[in-house]
Amino acid sequence: MSEFFIDRYGRRKFADDVIPEKKTGYFAVLCQEGRVLLTCPPQAEVWEFPGGGQKRQEDFRACLFRKLYEETGIELMLDKSGRVFEQEADYYADDEDGGFYRYHQVFLKYDCEKYGLRMSEEIRKTPENGWAVWAKIKDVAAGNIKMNVWHLAAAKNLLSDM
Repeated sequence: MSEFFIDRYGRRKFADDVIPEKKTGYFAVLCQEGRVLLTCPPQAEVWEFPGGGQKRQEDFRACLFRKLYEETGIELMLDKSGRVFEQEADYYADDEDGGFYRYHQVFLKYDCEKYGLRMSEEIRKTPENGWAVWAKIKDVAAGNIKMNVWHLAAAKNLLSDM
């Protein structure tokens, strides 16, 4: 039987005789007034929560700080005080080197007002040439927004009470 990995679009990529790399990633689910911050990297066609893979010797705070800036332009140091959703993803990184990963994903939900973050722009260009948008939580929960399948699973868990 073949082992398969799933990319951000939900497509299967079969991986016979592949030894996947282990990776951990942190993602910020930033909520404000019934909206949640989503990003769309320049190489993708789906919305995601800002965040990504942790670099060697980088703790979760440094990882989230770096990824938030790269993907949104926001400089914000977060802690682990919000709700957390974790999942293991057999992930095929179609946008990178075509790598296969056993990806431990940690999604942390935050109330922006607690951190003094107030954003009024609906959509904006990001430092890495992608897009960031404040989407209505009800649209995300209803599946009205084309999202990364792994991030959608986290959204259903973390945003179900809103």
